[in-house]
Amino acid sequence: MADLYRYTTYILSTILILLGGSAKLFDKKHGAILRILGYILILLYTLLFVENIFAKILAISSCVIACIVSIYTANYAKHKYGLPYLQLIVDAFSLSITFTFISKYLIEFITFWIIAELIGFVLITFEWFTQGNRNALEAGIRYLLVSMVPADITLFALIALTGVEKAYTVSITSIEPAIQGSPILTILCVVGFLAKAAIAPLHFWLPDAHSIAPAPASSMLSGLMVKMGIYGLYLLSLYPSINKDVYVYTLMICGSITAVYGGLLALAQSDIKRILAYSTISHTSVMSILLSMYVKFNSVEALQATLFYVLAHAFFKAALFMDSGVVEIIAHTRDIGSLGYISRVYPLESTAVLLSILSLIGVPPLPGFLAKFLTILSLVTNLISASPIVVLLIVVAIEIVFSIGYGAKYLMTHFGSSTIRILPRIDLNLLRQLALPVVTTIAISVALSFSILFEQQIIYGTILGMIMTISLIFLILVIYIVYKSQKIFRVSESWLGGARP
Repeated sequence: MADLYRYTTYILSTILILLGGSAKLFDKKHGAILRILGYILILLYTLLFVENIFAKILAISSCVIACIVSIYTANYAKHKYGLPYLQLIVDAFSLSITFTFISKYLIEFITFWIIAELIGFVLITFEWFTQGNRNALEAGIRYLLVSMVPADITLFALIALTGVEKAYTVSITSIEPAIQGSPILTILCVVGFLAKAAIAPLHFWLPDAHSIAPAPASSMLSGLMVKMGIYGLYLLSLYPSINKDVYVYTLMICGSITAVYGGLLALAQSDIKRILAYSTISHTSVMSILLSMYVKFNSVEALQATLFYVLAHAFFKAALFMDSGVVEIIAHTRDIGSLGYISRVYPLESTAVLLSILSLIGVPPLPGFLAKFLTILSLVTNLISASPIVVLLIVVAIEIVFSIGYGAKYLMTHFGSSTIRILPRIDLNLLRQLALPVVTTIAISVALSFSILFEQQIIYGTILGMIMTISLIFLILVIYIVYKSQKIFRVSESWLGGARP
């Protein structure tokens, strides 16, 4: 019966969402309602029928973010490209990723995975199709060769090792691929998922792909698609026939190198989307380290930390990539050296970005703090068990320091300059429509984090709970002061564009 519900959900949600994205059939308002109903349908199925906690967290995140990005895309596509069909492509991409997370059988998982990859290629090369941008084509080919091909080799290897019949009939969390402890087969299965998560050595497709794709696509690529790789690595950890030592040390070594590398390169960028892209490489690497800890020590704390990291990263990165699209529309540039005044053009957007960056850095009580707190806690808990944990602690500490650096650098986009460039006349209604999804994304992430924490009884009645509550009150006060001060400053100064926005 659960299979029937799932297939019905696939069909009905696809019809609702893709019909809602058709500008020829429905106006913007009614189309948005249909798309929201489609995502609510998937969310209800996830809450009622998806049992695996990792898949459930990913699917819930995917439903919520995809719905918000879909609303954002309608306004972004119209203003940036003047092309209505970007909406359909982004919605199809979101659906395929979400269906990958709720798939029960290996054959479903692989089918939706490949569909997501193909649509991802179309989105990465979108500006080549529409504007003849050869850089977009080169980024797409690199994605195809470095991310898609290795991942697909891994998927087909899993089918071969599992058997076609079991791929159709046995739950993906219960299959037993005939890896038989082979180091070579274990690496073959691991490397494709590492490539999808953009972890070294197959990480270099991501910066160009995420920075050149349209902003809604970048939000989905960074917020959710790279999590397909993390989910694949998690699924491998469930199979008893993998070589655990090879799995653990591959993830530890590759994750440690890439976490530092990604953070360092993020600091060196001046393009705001490339800062976010290299940041993604660094964060997914920490997730892989946590998964290696989970397998090595059977650490519940490490798995818990991975779940919160996945949740926090999905939301703050989706919000920040959507913000990069807003910045492009306002300023027609992504170079930090030419920015710094966005908070005085639209303070609400900048306030939401401040929250997102604080979450990225790990400031309480935001989701990023919980992710990093649980990460350090899981490492310290297992410190006595193995000396390499000291190295991992140092790696995570370096990653946190780097995140503070590039997080502060990204904030310079909004708060860094005392002068405003002469801008074209800005449609305030458009800004509101583009800023609202960014604000909504970070607000929902905070609410989701607190609800999960209380449900799992992680902070209830503890010192951490008190810290979170006090921090929340303090943060609300700080955000209010920042927002009001920017708003007052904006009203009091003369507008160089010839009229106040």
